[in-house]
Amino acid sequence: MIYVVLRDAGHGLWDTPGKRTPYIPSLGRAIRENEFNEPTAQYFEDELKRHGVIVHDISPGTKDIPLTQRTNEANRLLNHYILKYGAANVRVVLVSFHFNAFDGSFSGSNPSGISVHIQPGSNYARELAECVGKYLKQGTKQVWRGIVEQNLHITREFDGVGILLELGFMDHPEEAMLMLNKAFQKEQGTEAAKGVLEYFGLQYKPLKNPVAKPQQKEEEEVIKMAVVVYSDADLSVGYDLANEKKCGLYNRKSLANEQLKINELMVVGGPTEGLEKKTNRVINLSGANRWDTRKKVINYLGK
Repeated sequence: MIYVVLRDAGHGLWDTPGKRTPYIPSLGRAIRENEFNEPTAQYFEDELKRHGVIVHDISPGTKDIPLTQRTNEANRLLNHYILKYGAANVRVVLVSFHFNAFDGSFSGSNPSGISVHIQPGSNYARELAECVGKYLKQGTKQVWRGIVEQNLHITREFDGVGILLELGFMDHPEEAMLMLNKAFQKEQGTEAAKGVLEYFGLQYKPLKNPVAKPQQKEEEEVIKMAVVVYSDADLSVGYDLANEKKCGLYNRKSLANEQLKINELMVVGGPTEGLEKKTNRVINLSGANRWDTRKKVINYLGK
């Protein structure tokens, strides 16, 4: 049997209006939904690949890929595997990662919790949702909002078995802060992978002899490399640079509150003054304006 998963990280990083938390003073910015969706979907993908499952990303990159384009690609891949191996010899599912929102404000009523959404009347999708929900409920304590039947494009237009995960609320103060928590991202991605494997009838295999890293106090943490941005105007190019270098991204204000030592700090936008105490080496990529900054980053990457 061939097992295939189509993973979708939902909305793009910059283009989708409203897909972000309210402004968070402690960070000096809002958190965009894709900042949670993409790394969580990557942890999900890594776990599945480790078990021999084929994974395709139907929303690659940071741009907002239209829903129709995503479902067209999902159906193309579904048909490709059916034609290649025969419907009886391949199982293909789609899993879309999201973070919910209520009213876009931290004030007033702030619902919280996780839910799994399926197309109304889809029995196979419900079976998959039950498997995934079983593991999502075992992790970080959140309200379990259940399996929700909802008419959504991503599940309606996909010709196979598809589910959409809402893994918290962006306008709930506590859950919003979980979005950037790497341990939470990994937990959610791993739990979703365990559920998919169970649906496929495959046994989850923990990593053999994992090396336990000693817990360090926050003030002792040393980071090899990081990117710091001055404002939201620099966030786009900063995110692209952090992706290329596979390192963390910090806002100037939030970095000031972090007890970190960074071996190499790339500054994207704004002055470098005051950052020397945070790093062993400052790489100044700030230009006269955001376009000049982007040009400097592109030149630095050799593109």
